[in-house]
Amino acid sequence: MRKLLLFLSIIAFVGLSSCSKDEVTEISQEEKELLVKQMIIEFNNSAVVTGKLQNYFDSVAELKSQENGTSEDELEALLQKFLGDQTQAFLDLYYQLEDMNMTGEEFLSIAHLFNDLRLQITANLGKSSETECNGTSLLNTFLDWIRYCEAQESEAAE
Repeated sequence: MRKLLLFLSIIAFVGLSSCSKDEVTEISQEEKELLVKQMIIEFNNSAVVTGKLQNYFDSVAELKSQENGTSEDELEALLQKFLGDQTQAFLDLYYQLEDMNMTGEEFLSIAHLFNDLRLQITANLGKSSETECNGTSLLNTFLDWIRYCEAQESEAAE
């Protein structure tokens, strides 16, 4: 009888602990929105105010203007260098969003709630970028959102 009671107690404990782990790993929409908002604010402080974003855009434009053509590897290397130049606070938030497997569409749906922050970033950025928009990763989608790429694409379709 004691063995049966011990066995049932162990099964109940394992069952309850597995249920509580599922609840902890689920992230609410409000938490996602807060993470995206914090990431946008940190990006403004990390890349825009410091001029690193404009330097990145200038580097991409310079690379694309070269006659020998631009490879995807060179663009990816520039993007990784740019990412490595950011503050730890921004990187922590960015990697949290990546770890959640946030898609570009999900990011854009949340980011549109914070268009006022985008306007602050573009005001701090000064001149606009002439680089092409291509949201192939979460970071590229974020950079495209800053540059209003989806707005340009919808205007071209009309």
